[in-house]
Amino acid sequence: MGKPKKLKTPGDPNAKSPAAKAQDDQVMGTNSSSIVSKRSVEKIYHPTEPPFFRYFVSKYQRRAPLINRGYWLRLRVIDVLVRNFLQRPPREGKKRKVVVNLGAGSDVLPWQCLTRYGEYCDGVKFVDVDFPDLMERKRGVVMGEEGLRGYLGVIKIPEGERVVVLREVVKGVEVEREVVKRGSVVLDSDRYAQVGVDLRDLKALEQAMGEVLGGEKWREECEFVFVAEVSITYMEREGADGVIGWASTVGDAEFVLLEQILPDGVGHPFARTMLGHFDKLNTQLKSVEVYPTVGEQHKRFEERGWGQVKVWTLWEAWGDETFLSGEERVGLDEIEEFDEWEEFALFGSHYCVVRARTVGERVPAPVVHSAVEIPAEVVQTQVDETTGTRGQRRFAAAMEISREGKQSEIVNVLGLGTRNRLQSCDVFTQGEASGLTFGEGGPSSRMCHSLVDLGESVLLVGGRGSPSNPLKDCWLYEKRTNTWSRTHDLPVPVYRPAVTTLGTSGMALLVNGRGKSSTFDGCLLFHAEKGWIECDSRGDTFAARYGGVIGVNNSNGITGFSGIYAGGLVDALFTKEVMSWELDISDIKKPAITFTRLQPSADANPDASSWLVARFGATCVQHGNEFVLLGGVTGDHLLGHNDEILAFSVAGTEYKITRRLTSDVSPRALYTGHSAVVTADGRIVITGGGATCFSMGTFWNKGVYSLRLPGTGTAGALPHWTHDKTVDIIPGERSLPIQTRPHNGNSSIGIKTIERVQLKTADDFAKIVRSGRPVVLEGLDLGSCVASWNLKYLAEKVGSERKVVVHEAATQVMDFNAKNFRYVTTGFGDLAQKIEQGGRLYLRALSQEKPTEKPSVLEDDFPSLAGDFVLPEQLALVRENLFSSVLRLSGPVNMWLHYDVMANVYCQIGGSKRLLLFPPSDVEHLSFAPGASSSSIDVFSSLESPELAQTHPHEAVLGPGEVLFLPPLWLHTATPTSDKSIAVNVFFRDLESNSYATGKDVYGNRDLAAYEKGRQDIGRIANSFQKLPAEVREFYLLRLADELRRKARG
Repeated sequence: MGKPKKLKTPGDPNAKSPAAKAQDDQVMGTNSSSIVSKRSVEKIYHPTEPPFFRYFVSKYQRRAPLINRGYWLRLRVIDVLVRNFLQRPPREGKKRKVVVNLGAGSDVLPWQCLTRYGEYCDGVKFVDVDFPDLMERKRGVVMGEEGLRGYLGVIKIPEGERVVVLREVVKGVEVEREVVKRGSVVLDSDRYAQVGVDLRDLKALEQAMGEVLGGEKWREECEFVFVAEVSITYMEREGADGVIGWASTVGDAEFVLLEQILPDGVGHPFARTMLGHFDKLNTQLKSVEVYPTVGEQHKRFEERGWGQVKVWTLWEAWGDETFLSGEERVGLDEIEEFDEWEEFALFGSHYCVVRARTVGERVPAPVVHSAVEIPAEVVQTQVDETTGTRGQRRFAAAMEISREGKQSEIVNVLGLGTRNRLQSCDVFTQGEASGLTFGEGGPSSRMCHSLVDLGESVLLVGGRGSPSNPLKDCWLYEKRTNTWSRTHDLPVPVYRPAVTTLGTSGMALLVNGRGKSSTFDGCLLFHAEKGWIECDSRGDTFAARYGGVIGVNNSNGITGFSGIYAGGLVDALFTKEVMSWELDISDIKKPAITFTRLQPSADANPDASSWLVARFGATCVQHGNEFVLLGGVTGDHLLGHNDEILAFSVAGTEYKITRRLTSDVSPRALYTGHSAVVTADGRIVITGGGATCFSMGTFWNKGVYSLRLPGTGTAGALPHWTHDKTVDIIPGERSLPIQTRPHNGNSSIGIKTIERVQLKTADDFAKIVRSGRPVVLEGLDLGSCVASWNLKYLAEKVGSERKVVVHEAATQVMDFNAKNFRYVTTGFGDLAQKIEQGGRLYLRALSQEKPTEKPSVLEDDFPSLAGDFVLPEQLALVRENLFSSVLRLSGPVNMWLHYDVMANVYCQIGGSKRLLLFPPSDVEHLSFAPGASSSSIDVFSSLESPELAQTHPHEAVLGPGEVLFLPPLWLHTATPTSDKSIAVNVFFRDLESNSYATGKDVYGNRDLAAYEKGRQDIGRIANSFQKLPAEVREFYLLRLADELRRKARG
C-alpha cells in the first residue's frame, strides 16, 4: 500500500464538536427503539416471511397493539410506494432503478423488496445511507449473517487509505498516530451498497453515489426513489430542505417522506406529548413547526423542484385504497385484536407521507379541512386540577348522584387506569366529604361500557375486558340505597354500544355494539321488568357499527321517541353517515324503530358537516332543540381545538351545524376516553380521559372540566369540583374470564391447568418434589377436618375469646407493599362471625408463644384442632422435614403475589380457592423489587395487559380435601371462589439445611443464604465503580448483569 501519507493538521477541520457528536449519537439511538417495534410487527404480521429484523434485534419484545398497528401502517405506506416504483416500467433511456434509503439505520427495506418483489428487482440497486458509525455496525451484521449476505452477490469492502495524523498532547509534544481513513462507501455489491455519510454533507453523498453507481453518468442512466422514514426530520431544517432540493436535481426521481406534523399546532395534547418525548431524548424534530400541515409539506416539495407532489396523513392513508384494500384492513383484526381506535386516529393524524416526483403532472395541494364558516361561540369553562394520579382513568362512564341534604356528586365508574382495568370508581364532590360506599356486589372491572340514568337508578350496559372479551352482564345502581344489583343480561355481549335513556320512561334504547367477532346489528329496548326486547328495524338500512353517538330529542307521550344516531366504525373505517330514528313502543312486546338517513342542510358545506358530526368515541347530550357533540375522533381528519365541541339540529331529513363551541382554559383537555354527565342545572361535567400517544407517552386529563353552554339560563361562577376519594366496587360475580392465548399470537396469556394426580406411595410424592413442578393431589385422607371444620366449629374448639392477629382489608385486592390493610387483634369468635357476614378479613396464624420468633405449628398453637388434621403417609417427606403448619382463614380477599423459599403443601379444608402460579423464571416480568418477596401487581385484573405478556401462568382451583404442592420460589396469588375459605398450609425443607439463611424465619420465605450474600456482593461491586464516570460505570455494570443473566440460564 506504500508509505502512509501525513496530515500536518492536529486534527480534522471538519470534525464535530463533542456536543454535536453527542446529539448525532442520540439521533442514531432512535434507530434502536424503532427496529424493536418493527421486529414485533415482522413476527406478528408477517410470520411467513424471512425475519430480517431478527438479525438486528437481540431480544424480541412484543409491542402493544397500538404500536404494532402504527408501525405496520408506517411500513406499509413505504412498502407500497416503493413497490409501485419498482413495478412501473422503466423510463426511456434509463438503464437501472435505484432505491436510496436516507437515514436507513437498521432498516431492512432492500431484503424485503428482494423477497416480495424479486421479479421486479432485476438490475435494481438498493443504497442505504446513514451516519458512518451506524453503517459500519450494519455492515458487520450483514457480513456476519448468511440470511442477509446471501442476497447480495459478490460483495466489495473498500480497504481505505493509511494516514498518519499529528496531534498535540500535553506540553506541546506531538505524537504520531496511524489510522485507516476510509471513504464514504462502506460496502458495495451489484444489488446493494452502504454509504456512511452525514446527510448534511451533500458533496460527500453525491461523490459516494457516483462510486456505487459506476461513474459520471449515473444521473442520466438511473431513475431513483429516495426514502426518508422519520430521519431527516432530526436534521436542522436547512439541512433537511437541502437534501430534498438536492434529490430533485438528480434527474428522474421520486421522493417518499414520512415524518411528523402538527395539524392543530403545538398546543394539541398529542403534539405536546410527542414534542416533549423527543425533547427529553434530545432528538428534537427540527422541521415540524415550519411544515406543520400537509399543505405546508406540499408547498415545501414544490418549492424545491418537485413537479408532482401528493401528500396524505397516515390517518388518510389508512382509508385510502392506494395503500390497502378494505379486505386487508378488516383482516388485520384477525392477526391481532385491536380497539385503540381513538389513539390510532390521533397518531395517524400527526404523521404525513409525501410522494413527490420530478416527472408528471402537477397535483393540486391537499384540501385542509376547515369549518371557519360555521359560527363559533365561547363556552364558559372551568378546570379544577387534581394532583398526582387522582382521577386518571379512561374509557370509564360517569353518573351524577345526589343524596338528601347533600350536594350532587359525580362518580366515574370502572374503566382503564394507569396500568390496568380498575375495580373502583372516582368520586368528585363540590367540597363536602363524600360518604359514598357500596355494599357487597357489583360489576366486575371493564372498560368501554355505558351508563344511562333511568331516574331512580342508573343502568350499566356491557363493556369489555380485552377486545375479544365483550361482556353481556348489566347492572342497576340504586341511588337511594347506594347498591348495585344485577339486572337482565344482554342477549349478546357487546362493548361500545350506542345507548340512551328514553325521557322519564325508565327505559333505554341500545343500537349496535361490538361483539366477540363481529358487530351486533340489532336494536334493543330495555324494560326493567321485561328485560331486553328486540326492536323491529325499518326504514333506511345501514351497516352495523359501534362507537357511534346516539341522542334522544323528542317524545310522543310514553309510546314514542325520536333522536339521532351518527358516526361509528364500520369495517375498520369511520362512517360519515348521520341517521335519525323514531321508536314506537305502543306495543311493548313488539317495539319498532324506523331509521332515516339525514343529509347536510342545503346551505351547509356537506364535507365539513359530515366529518364534524359523524364521530367515533364522542359524547352526545341534548341542549334545548340542539344536540351537543363533545370530543371523539373523525375519519380522515383531526378535530381541531375549535371543532371539538359543536351543536347541531335536525329538521325533517336534514341536519345543520348551528355553532361551534370553543374554550381557552389551560391546561387544554383531550376529549378522548373521557366521561361526561349533564347536571341537573344543565352544566356538562367531564372527568377522566386522555390517550396513549403511540410510543411517546400517555397524556392524562388532570382535573375536572365544567362547561356551561350558552343559553342555559344560569350565570355566575361555576362550582368547583374536587377529587374526594376512590371507592372500590366488590364484584358480585366472578372476575372476567381469563382467555387462553389463541394460536394467532395475540396478547392474551395462555394459562396452563396444573396437573392432578393421586399418590399411592411416599416415593410418588418424593418424585414430584424432585421434579420441581406444581401438582394438585387428589384422594388424600387429611383426617376428620374436611368433614367437620366450619367457622362455628373452629370458634367452639379454639375458643371465642382466643386472640389472633388478622389482616383487615379495605378492598378485595390486598397489597403487601402498599399496606392497604391493617393488622387487627380480635377474638377468634369475632373473626369467625365477621367472615360469615362477608368481612374482608384474612388470618395467617402465628406462633402463640413467640409470634415474632418462631414459625406457627398447628399442634402447638391450636392443639384442640391438631387431632382433626392429618398428614397422610404419602406425605411422609413433608412430616419428616416439617418447618411450619399454618392455619389460614379468609373472607373475600385476594392474597398478594409472592413467593415462598420453602416448599409447601396447601391443604384446602373448607370452601374453595383459585390459585395462579408462575415459574421462578417469570420473576423478572412481575415487578419484584430487589430483596422483596412480594409484588404489587394485581394479577387477576392484569393477565391481559402487556406487562404480563411474557409470563407463563399455571392455574389450580382447589375444593375441600384437595392439596396443592407448591415448589419453592414459584410465584403465586390466590382468590376465593367461595364466600369463605379454610386451609392448612404446611411448609417443609427440601434443600440441604446449610442452604437456608441462619437466623429468624417466621414465614418460611426468607431468601436463601446464597442470595443474601450475593446481594451484599452486588453492593460491593457497585461501590467499586463509584469513582468512574457515569457512562463507564453503567457500561460495565450492564455487562456484568448480562454475564449473570447468561450464567443463570446455563
